[in-house]
Amino acid sequence: MKTLVWLEATVGDGALDELWRFLADYVDALAAGRVRTRLVHAGVDAGGIRTAPNRLLSDAVVLARAVEEESAGDMDAIVIGCWGAPTPSVRAAVSVPVTGLAEASVRALSTLSRRAAVVTVAESLTPVFADEIRELGGSPAFLARPVRAYVPDSTHRDVVRAVTDPTDLIGRFDAVARRAVDDGADAVVVGCGYLGAIFAAHGYTCVGGASDVPVIDPNRLALEHVLQLQRLADAGVTPTARGYVRPTGPRNHALRTVARSLLGTDATSPSQEGTPE
Repeated sequence: MKTLVWLEATVGDGALDELWRFLADYVDALAAGRVRTRLVHAGVDAGGIRTAPNRLLSDAVVLARAVEEESAGDMDAIVIGCWGAPTPSVRAAVSVPVTGLAEASVRALSTLSRRAAVVTVAESLTPVFADEIRELGGSPAFLARPVRAYVPDSTHRDVVRAVTDPTDLIGRFDAVARRAVDDGADAVVVGCGYLGAIFAAHGYTCVGGASDVPVIDPNRLALEHVLQLQRLADAGVTPTARGYVRPTGPRNHALRTVARSLLGTDATSPSQEGTPE
């Protein structure tokens, strides 16, 4: 059975173990025995993606971890389990299928929706995610204001509590989702991998008062997208050589040397296995 690495751009804080266990089990349930899943943390805290300097370092750490996971073997595909992900760079660096939450969401909703919106967890993330949607070519399928955020921002403590009781965060999210529907949204995507999983697990799947407007979990879209990419790869259809130029020779050596240096002398990362075969 092939192995899917679900790569989180996090350090793997032990205080959040309840969340990591939940997410690992949730992803494994989405896979439904089609692949073996393994949740991996990037393992270095670069300060998130809310400023350009931190985003640059965070992307580098995610890229470095993907390169290290491929070098270690036992990896047949990668999902970068977050919005604001360096998906094209990782795709060019490794030889296995790669997607991320934003890319999978844009690809799916460009077909399935006409006026989608994203609701995320902090106002400071809205321009980051809006830029990502534009760069992926998703603007025609999204509202003119594609990303909104609820207030107040959610904390890690809020998210861990929501694993068992998401009532408060659903309330915050749904209030903004309803306004998006008033603006014409026909689908609302959860702009956070953790909350997408939590909401789906607790049965929150449509906007309050608008049962025909789905609340969509980006994790499910990413899981299905990467499996589709895997099937294409098995049939010989892979990223184009001119579109995704792979580093070779000295450039590849330099990439892997710097990746290991960036991750530290011990380049292993905390991980949670999905349900064993």
